[in-house]
Amino acid sequence: MKECWCGNKNLNNYTKQYARCNECHTLISRHPFQNDIYEVDNDEDGLYGKNYWDIDMIRAAGKNTLSEVLDMYLTERVVYWMKYIFRYVTPGGSVAEVGCGLGQLAYALKCAGFEQIAYELSPGICNYIRNELKIQVRCGSFEEKKDAYDAVLAFDLFEHLLEPLAFLKQCSNSLKEHGVLCMQTPCYDSNLDYEEMMTQCPRFEEQLKEEQHVYLYSKTAIERILQSAGFRHIVFVPAFFGDDYDMFLFASKQSIQMNKEQETDDYLNRVSNGRLIKAMIRLFDEKQEYLQKVRTEQENSVERLKQNERLTELLKESEADRAARLGQVQHLTELLTESEADRAARLEQIQHLTELLKESEADRAARLEQIHQLSSMLEESEADRAARFEQIQHMTELLKKKR
Repeated sequence: MKECWCGNKNLNNYTKQYARCNECHTLISRHPFQNDIYEVDNDEDGLYGKNYWDIDMIRAAGKNTLSEVLDMYLTERVVYWMKYIFRYVTPGGSVAEVGCGLGQLAYALKCAGFEQIAYELSPGICNYIRNELKIQVRCGSFEEKKDAYDAVLAFDLFEHLLEPLAFLKQCSNSLKEHGVLCMQTPCYDSNLDYEEMMTQCPRFEEQLKEEQHVYLYSKTAIERILQSAGFRHIVFVPAFFGDDYDMFLFASKQSIQMNKEQETDDYLNRVSNGRLIKAMIRLFDEKQEYLQKVRTEQENSVERLKQNERLTELLKESEADRAARLGQVQHLTELLTESEADRAARLEQIQHLTELLKESEADRAARLEQIHQLSSMLEESEADRAARFEQIQHMTELLKKKR
């Protein structure tokens, strides 16, 4: 593909297999498609022939036979889709499904009392559907019929179309005034580049099938192409495989009205297989609630396990810290013991020195008293010495006079 559905030829690189339109941000496969890819003359070799189901889809579903794939579809995605179809499509109305695959949804619609017609390319698959499910199926491309249908359904089809805008215009012309188009198609976030998509929405890698998926749309791009075909009102609902993988929507030229639950319930109670359809939907919802509880419990279990691992690590750190602190306490205790022993020794030394000081002070006082006494005696001796010296001088004078 060398240009986008919107006519823009200025394309940017996205991956090796896909380019990106810088106008509407649609992803465009670089595969050299031929205009005859939808012609399934040879059911064995055609891209969308019986082998597409007998080999590719059986392998993708992890089953052994088409019957097993059909049963799986009926108990899962078909019931989910029917829930929303009953919300937005007139109960019992005329419905055309384009690209019906194994006819599982068309079969459920027939069981629910809808006037259905289905379209599929492979003659082999169409024969299989007629024989197994007894539904109305036409082999070939969708035939435009003016104001014929209350709804046109296209599940996992739109990404395969070489001329998606022309297909939408066919759908628009085929719908009644308040008819709705119901689509499921892969979805990608145009605000993210390829690396970011692989990180945040890793399942997107499964959608990059360049030999089959011609265009991959963001919600902005799908709104733009739908509005270009006259679908002014669009309602997105949660996708069966998750909004990071698919988008599931209803579109109409007129305002979309949601059917009242009571009216839908009354309708299903009237039609022959309606109560079975109700029971299937109820069982599906109960299963989903149970699975959600299981997932929540698993998430809680994982979180608790992580919390236990964190607490175990914290406990190990705490024990290591406790052991280190215990060692530190023991070391400080030893130091304290040594300090206390040293303190006791110093106290004993202080007491000994105090005793010596007392003795020294007593000795000092005694010596001071002795010094006072000796000083008094010295004074007396000096006074006596002076008196004796004076006496000697007097006697010496007397002696001199006698001579």
